[in-house]
Amino acid sequence: MRPLFLYAPNLKRYETDFLNSEKGWKSISVTGPSCAFNCKHCGRRILEFMIDGSNLGKLEKEIIDAINRGDEGIILSGGSTIRGDVPIWKYSNLLNKYSDRLTIIAHTGVIKNEEIAKKFKDSGVKIALLDMVADNETIREVLGQPFSVEDYLNSFKYLKKVGIKIAPHVIIGLSKKGIDGDLEAIKLLKEVNPDALIIVGLMPLVGTQMANIKPPSPEDMIRALKLARDLFDNIPINLGCAKPRGKSYINVEKFAVDYDIDGIAFPEEEIYNYAKSRREVHLSNACCGNIIFDLIKVISS
Repeated sequence: MRPLFLYAPNLKRYETDFLNSEKGWKSISVTGPSCAFNCKHCGRRILEFMIDGSNLGKLEKEIIDAINRGDEGIILSGGSTIRGDVPIWKYSNLLNKYSDRLTIIAHTGVIKNEEIAKKFKDSGVKIALLDMVADNETIREVLGQPFSVEDYLNSFKYLKKVGIKIAPHVIIGLSKKGIDGDLEAIKLLKEVNPDALIIVGLMPLVGTQMANIKPPSPEDMIRALKLARDLFDNIPINLGCAKPRGKSYINVEKFAVDYDIDGIAFPEEEIYNYAKSRREVHLSNACCGNIIFDLIKVISS
Protein backbone atom coordinates (compact mmCIF):
# COMPACT_ATOMS: atom_id res chain seq x y z
CA MET A 1 0.00 0.00 0.00
CA ARG A 2 0.99 3.65 -0.35
CA PRO A 3 2.61 5.46 2.59
CA LEU A 4 0.12 7.42 4.71
CA PHE A 5 0.76 11.00 5.87
CA LEU A 6 -0.95 12.41 8.96
CA TYR A 7 -0.97 16.22 9.13
CA ALA A 8 -1.46 18.86 11.83
CA PRO A 9 -0.79 22.44 10.68
CA ASN A 10 -1.42 25.40 12.98
CA LEU A 11 -5.00 25.97 11.78
CA LYS A 12 -6.56 24.97 15.08
CA ARG A 13 -5.61 23.50 18.44
CA TYR A 14 -4.94 19.81 18.02
CA GLU A 15 -3.03 17.63 20.46
CA THR A 16 -2.61 13.87 20.59
CA ASP A 17 0.03 11.50 21.89
CA PHE A 18 1.58 11.28 18.43
CA LEU A 19 1.07 14.72 16.84
CA ASN A 20 0.06 18.26 17.79
CA SER A 21 -0.44 21.53 15.97
CA GLU A 22 1.61 23.78 18.26
CA LYS A 23 4.49 23.84 15.78
CA GLY A 24 2.34 23.43 12.71
CA TRP A 25 2.70 25.60 9.64
CA LYS A 26 1.07 28.97 10.19
CA SER A 27 -2.07 29.97 8.33
CA ILE A 28 -1.87 33.69 7.59
CA SER A 29 -4.56 35.94 6.06
CA VAL A 30 -3.07 38.68 3.91
CA THR A 31 -6.37 40.56 4.12
CA GLY A 32 -7.04 40.09 7.82
CA PRO A 33 -10.78 39.46 8.28
CA SER A 34 -11.77 41.26 5.06
CA CYS A 35 -13.29 39.64 1.97
CA ALA A 36 -15.22 41.06 -0.98
CA PHE A 37 -17.73 38.21 -0.72
CA ASN A 38 -19.84 36.84 2.10
CA CYS A 39 -20.26 33.15 1.30
CA LYS A 40 -23.16 31.59 3.18
CA HIS A 41 -21.06 28.71 4.53
CA CYS A 42 -18.14 30.92 5.62
CA GLY A 43 -19.40 34.44 6.31
CA ARG A 44 -15.75 35.52 6.67
CA ARG A 45 -15.62 33.51 9.91
CA ILE A 46 -12.78 31.29 8.70
CA LEU A 47 -10.57 34.36 8.29
CA GLU A 48 -11.05 35.15 11.99
CA PHE A 49 -9.17 31.97 12.92
CA MET A 50 -6.12 32.89 10.83
CA ILE A 51 -3.14 35.01 11.80
CA ASP A 52 -3.47 38.62 10.64
CA GLY A 53 -0.84 39.37 8.01
CA SER A 54 -2.64 42.27 6.36
CA ASN A 55 0.33 44.61 6.01
CA LEU A 56 4.02 44.27 5.26
CA GLY A 57 5.11 44.58 8.87
CA LYS A 58 2.70 41.98 10.22
CA LEU A 59 3.37 39.53 7.41
CA GLU A 60 7.16 39.79 7.65
CA LYS A 61 7.03 39.34 11.43
CA GLU A 62 5.11 36.08 11.04
CA ILE A 63 7.40 34.84 8.26
CA ILE A 64 10.54 35.53 10.30
CA ASP A 65 8.99 33.81 13.32
CA ALA A 66 8.18 30.77 11.18
CA ILE A 67 11.77 30.58 9.94
CA ASN A 68 13.18 31.01 13.46
CA ARG A 69 10.94 28.17 14.67
CA GLY A 70 12.36 25.93 11.98
CA ASP A 71 9.16 25.72 9.96
CA GLU A 72 9.55 24.45 6.43
CA GLY A 73 6.60 26.38 5.02
CA ILE A 74 3.62 28.67 5.52
CA ILE A 75 0.00 28.73 4.36
CA LEU A 76 -1.05 32.08 2.87
CA SER A 77 -4.74 32.80 2.57
CA GLY A 78 -7.19 35.66 2.87
CA GLY A 79 -10.40 37.10 1.51
CA SER A 80 -11.01 37.58 -2.19
CA THR A 81 -10.91 40.80 -4.14
CA ILE A 82 -14.04 41.62 -6.14
CA ARG A 83 -12.17 40.11 -9.09
CA GLY A 84 -12.01 36.79 -7.23
CA ASP A 85 -8.34 36.34 -6.40
CA VAL A 86 -6.71 36.54 -2.97
CA PRO A 87 -4.19 39.42 -3.28
CA ILE A 88 -1.14 37.54 -2.03
CA TRP A 89 0.79 38.84 -5.03
CA LYS A 90 0.76 42.36 -3.48
CA TYR A 91 3.53 41.14 -1.20
CA SER A 92 5.67 39.52 -3.88
CA ASN A 93 8.80 41.57 -3.07
CA LEU A 94 8.62 40.54 0.58
CA LEU A 95 7.78 36.91 -0.17
CA ASN A 96 10.65 36.59 -2.62
CA LYS A 97 13.08 37.48 0.18
CA TYR A 98 12.10 34.26 1.96
CA SER A 99 10.74 31.92 -0.72
CA ASP A 100 14.00 29.94 -0.86
CA ARG A 101 13.68 29.21 2.89
CA LEU A 102 9.97 28.39 3.08
CA THR A 103 7.54 26.46 0.91
CA ILE A 104 4.66 28.84 0.21
CA ILE A 105 1.25 27.22 -0.17
CA ALA A 106 -1.55 29.62 -1.03
CA HIS A 107 -5.30 29.84 -1.31
CA THR A 108 -5.47 31.78 -4.55
CA GLY A 109 -9.16 32.37 -5.11
CA VAL A 110 -10.51 32.57 -8.66
CA ILE A 111 -7.84 33.44 -11.25
CA LYS A 112 -9.29 35.32 -14.21
CA ASN A 113 -6.26 35.33 -16.50
CA GLU A 114 -2.70 34.10 -16.95
CA GLU A 115 -1.26 37.46 -15.91
CA ILE A 116 -2.70 37.10 -12.39
CA ALA A 117 -1.47 33.49 -12.21
CA LYS A 118 2.01 34.74 -13.13
CA LYS A 119 1.86 37.19 -10.21
CA PHE A 120 1.37 34.26 -7.84
CA LYS A 121 4.25 32.42 -9.46
CA ASP A 122 6.47 35.50 -9.11
CA SER A 123 5.51 35.66 -5.42
CA GLY A 124 7.11 32.26 -4.85
CA VAL A 125 3.89 30.27 -4.48
CA LYS A 126 4.66 26.56 -5.00
CA ILE A 127 1.23 24.98 -4.43
CA ALA A 128 -2.17 26.59 -5.06
CA LEU A 129 -5.34 25.64 -3.21
CA LEU A 130 -8.83 26.47 -4.52
CA ASP A 131 -12.23 24.89 -4.01
CA MET A 132 -13.87 23.31 -7.06
CA VAL A 133 -17.61 23.83 -7.51
CA ALA A 134 -19.53 22.00 -10.23
CA ASP A 135 -22.65 24.11 -10.76
CA ASN A 136 -23.33 27.78 -11.34
CA GLU A 137 -26.30 27.77 -8.97
CA THR A 138 -24.08 26.98 -5.99
CA ILE A 139 -21.50 29.55 -7.05
CA ARG A 140 -24.20 32.21 -7.35
CA GLU A 141 -26.51 31.37 -4.42
CA VAL A 142 -24.15 29.89 -1.82
CA LEU A 143 -20.89 31.64 -2.59
CA GLY A 144 -22.54 34.85 -3.80
CA GLN A 145 -20.01 35.16 -6.62
CA PRO A 146 -20.49 36.34 -10.22
CA PHE A 147 -18.32 33.50 -11.55
CA SER A 148 -18.99 30.26 -13.41
CA VAL A 149 -17.84 26.66 -13.33
CA GLU A 150 -15.67 27.50 -16.32
CA ASP A 151 -13.98 30.30 -14.33
CA TYR A 152 -13.05 27.79 -11.65
CA LEU A 153 -11.70 25.27 -14.14
CA ASN A 154 -9.75 28.00 -15.95
CA SER A 155 -8.21 29.11 -12.66
CA PHE A 156 -6.49 25.74 -12.31
CA LYS A 157 -5.42 25.79 -15.95
CA TYR A 158 -3.82 29.24 -15.63
CA LEU A 159 -1.99 28.24 -12.44
CA LYS A 160 -0.66 25.04 -13.99
CA LYS A 161 0.40 26.86 -17.15
CA VAL A 162 2.72 29.17 -15.20
CA GLY A 163 4.25 26.25 -13.27
CA ILE A 164 2.39 26.21 -9.96
CA LYS A 165 1.28 22.85 -8.55
CA ILE A 166 -2.47 22.64 -7.91
CA ALA A 167 -4.31 20.86 -5.10
CA PRO A 168 -8.05 21.45 -5.63
CA HIS A 169 -10.43 21.04 -2.68
CA VAL A 170 -13.94 19.64 -3.03
CA ILE A 171 -16.31 20.48 -0.15
CA ILE A 172 -18.76 17.63 0.31
CA GLY A 173 -22.12 19.01 1.41
CA LEU A 174 -21.73 22.37 -0.35
CA SER A 175 -23.55 21.84 -3.64
CA LYS A 176 -27.19 22.82 -3.93
CA LYS A 177 -27.56 19.71 -6.08
CA GLY A 178 -26.64 17.48 -3.14
CA ILE A 179 -24.04 14.74 -3.17
CA ASP A 180 -24.39 14.31 -6.94
CA GLY A 181 -23.22 17.91 -7.39
CA ASP A 182 -20.26 17.34 -5.08
CA LEU A 183 -19.25 14.18 -6.93
CA GLU A 184 -19.56 16.02 -10.24
CA ALA A 185 -16.96 18.53 -8.98
CA ILE A 186 -14.53 15.64 -8.49
CA LYS A 187 -15.22 14.34 -12.00
CA LEU A 188 -14.74 17.76 -13.60
CA LEU A 189 -11.21 17.98 -12.20
CA LYS A 190 -10.08 15.32 -14.66
CA GLU A 191 -10.02 18.21 -17.14
CA VAL A 192 -7.27 20.09 -15.26
CA ASN A 193 -4.84 17.28 -14.31
CA PRO A 194 -4.45 18.20 -10.62
CA ASP A 195 -1.24 17.41 -8.74
CA ALA A 196 -3.26 16.37 -5.68
CA LEU A 197 -6.93 16.33 -4.68
CA ILE A 198 -8.22 17.14 -1.22
CA ILE A 199 -11.67 16.07 -0.04
CA VAL A 200 -13.19 18.08 2.83
CA GLY A 201 -16.64 18.21 4.40
CA LEU A 202 -18.93 21.16 5.06
CA MET A 203 -18.70 22.25 8.68
CA PRO A 204 -21.64 24.41 9.82
CA LEU A 205 -20.13 27.50 11.45
CA VAL A 206 -21.86 29.52 14.16
CA GLY A 207 -22.68 33.01 12.90
CA THR A 208 -23.03 32.04 9.25
CA GLN A 209 -26.16 31.67 7.12
CA MET A 210 -25.56 27.92 7.00
CA ALA A 211 -24.98 27.45 10.73
CA ASN A 212 -27.91 25.03 11.02
CA ILE A 213 -27.33 23.02 7.88
CA LYS A 214 -26.82 19.28 8.22
CA PRO A 215 -23.20 18.24 7.53
CA PRO A 216 -22.50 15.53 4.96
CA SER A 217 -23.06 12.00 6.20
CA PRO A 218 -20.15 9.60 6.75
CA GLU A 219 -21.51 7.61 3.80
CA ASP A 220 -21.28 10.64 1.50
CA MET A 221 -17.74 11.40 2.65
CA ILE A 222 -16.78 7.81 1.89
CA ARG A 223 -18.43 7.96 -1.55
CA ALA A 224 -16.39 11.05 -2.37
CA LEU A 225 -13.11 9.54 -1.22
CA LYS A 226 -13.77 6.36 -3.17
CA LEU A 227 -14.61 8.24 -6.36
CA ALA A 228 -11.53 10.44 -6.01
CA ARG A 229 -9.22 7.45 -5.51
CA ASP A 230 -10.80 5.49 -8.37
CA LEU A 231 -10.63 8.41 -10.83
CA PHE A 232 -7.17 9.67 -9.85
CA ASP A 233 -5.02 6.63 -9.14
CA ASN A 234 -1.76 8.43 -10.01
CA ILE A 235 -1.94 11.48 -7.69
CA PRO A 236 -2.21 11.96 -3.92
CA ILE A 237 -5.74 12.05 -2.48
CA ASN A 238 -6.22 13.54 1.00
CA LEU A 239 -8.97 13.78 3.58
CA GLY A 240 -8.40 17.41 4.49
CA CYS A 241 -8.59 19.48 7.66
CA ALA A 242 -12.17 20.75 7.36
CA LYS A 243 -14.53 17.85 8.00
CA PRO A 244 -17.27 16.76 10.38
CA ARG A 245 -16.03 14.95 13.45
CA GLY A 246 -17.44 12.55 16.01
CA LYS A 247 -17.82 8.84 16.60
CA SER A 248 -19.84 8.21 13.44
CA TYR A 249 -17.07 9.71 11.28
CA ILE A 250 -14.36 7.37 12.57
CA ASN A 251 -15.33 5.00 9.77
CA VAL A 252 -14.53 7.70 7.21
CA GLU A 253 -10.93 7.82 8.41
CA LYS A 254 -10.72 4.03 8.63
CA PHE A 255 -11.95 3.86 5.05
CA ALA A 256 -9.28 6.38 4.07
CA VAL A 257 -6.62 4.15 5.61
CA ASP A 258 -7.96 0.98 4.00
CA TYR A 259 -8.64 2.49 0.55
CA ASP A 260 -5.16 3.89 0.00
CA ILE A 261 -5.98 7.56 0.60
CA ASP A 262 -2.61 9.29 0.90
CA GLY A 263 -3.15 11.79 3.73
CA ILE A 264 -5.43 12.65 6.63
CA ALA A 265 -5.36 16.04 8.35
CA PHE A 266 -6.11 16.18 12.08
CA PRO A 267 -6.88 12.46 12.36
CA GLU A 268 -8.87 11.06 15.25
CA GLU A 269 -6.50 9.68 17.88
CA GLU A 270 -7.43 6.03 17.44
CA ILE A 271 -6.64 6.21 13.72
CA TYR A 272 -2.89 6.36 14.37
CA ASN A 273 -2.66 2.84 15.79
CA TYR A 274 -5.20 1.59 13.25
CA ALA A 275 -3.07 2.96 10.42
CA LYS A 276 0.28 1.80 11.83
CA SER A 277 -0.89 -1.80 11.74
CA ARG A 278 -1.67 -1.51 8.03
CA ARG A 279 0.57 1.09 6.39
CA GLU A 280 3.84 3.01 6.62
CA VAL A 281 2.86 6.18 8.52
CA HIS A 282 4.56 9.60 8.35
CA LEU A 283 3.73 12.50 10.70
CA SER A 284 3.89 16.12 9.56
CA ASN A 285 3.08 19.64 10.73
CA ALA A 286 2.78 20.88 7.14
CA CYS A 287 -0.35 21.89 5.27
CA CYS A 288 -1.75 18.66 3.84
CA GLY A 289 -1.41 20.20 0.36
CA ASN A 290 2.32 19.60 0.80
CA ILE A 291 1.59 15.92 0.13
CA ILE A 292 2.72 16.71 -3.42
CA PHE A 293 6.30 17.20 -2.24
CA ASP A 294 6.16 14.87 0.78
CA LEU A 295 5.30 11.88 -1.36
CA ILE A 296 8.14 12.60 -3.76
CA LYS A 297 10.62 12.77 -0.85
CA VAL A 298 9.50 9.44 0.59
CA ILE A 299 9.45 7.65 -2.75
CA SER A 300 12.91 8.95 -3.72
CA SER A 301 14.54 8.24 -0.33
